[in-house]
Amino acid sequence: MTRIVHLSDLHFGALAPGLEAPLTARIRALAPDLVVASGDLTQRARAVQFAQARAFLLGLGAPVLAVPGNHDMPLHRPLTRLLRPFRAWDRGWSPDREPVWQDDRVIVVGVNTADPYAWRRGVIRQRQLDRVGALLAQAGPRARVVVMHHPLEHLPGEDQPVMRGAALALAALPHLGAQMVLSGHIHVSHAGPFTAAPGLVFVQAGTGLSHRRRTEANAFNLLDFSDGSVSVQTILADAEGGYGTMGSKRDFALG
Repeated sequence: MTRIVHLSDLHFGALAPGLEAPLTARIRALAPDLVVASGDLTQRARAVQFAQARAFLLGLGAPVLAVPGNHDMPLHRPLTRLLRPFRAWDRGWSPDREPVWQDDRVIVVGVNTADPYAWRRGVIRQRQLDRVGALLAQAGPRARVVVMHHPLEHLPGEDQPVMRGAALALAALPHLGAQMVLSGHIHVSHAGPFTAAPGLVFVQAGTGLSHRRRTEANAFNLLDFSDGSVSVQTILADAEGGYGTMGSKRDFALG
């Protein structure tokens, strides 16, 4: 079995109080093979916020694969955002904005959907899909997972526009061999097939630490991969200040 913890939207600089230590303890107890952070490590892309996020993530006791979110680019410094949008990310986390991780059961490919020209909406481009296809073509029988910040499809009731290139990506990814897409951005947990691509599993994580919650408590996802299948369990913060509430759990075949 390969175990992955899926975090998103930590938003260091806009934290709910008292959750860092319980979340760290819960994740370390789960002993994942990989922690995925699908963007928005910070609230305002400041060096101190990246330092805090880095210390937290490196303290989880597992390798970390992280991709940028829109909040990981400066919002209120437009010249910096347009000319050097990922300078703070490169210095504070890693110059690799589209990392790859793999073991003998799973390959995980990161895609940077943060767009300095459309700060909130995001974009996915053909060249990125070409890269995903080339990497997944080498995956063999392993489960094939793609990670990005912005979701390719919105849940009912969401009024934000879907990111540019989403329709193109949903049409292409199943043919490129992708089986699951992990994302964040909306601060709501979800696991199920994409409406526009039913053979592709859509997993969205809520916010792990921020006070900027929407319709649920702070949460993260636990993914357990076995041969040909994956179990997705949402784990939520509880009234006692820990992460002991077990949310929805769904099992998916990965054909």
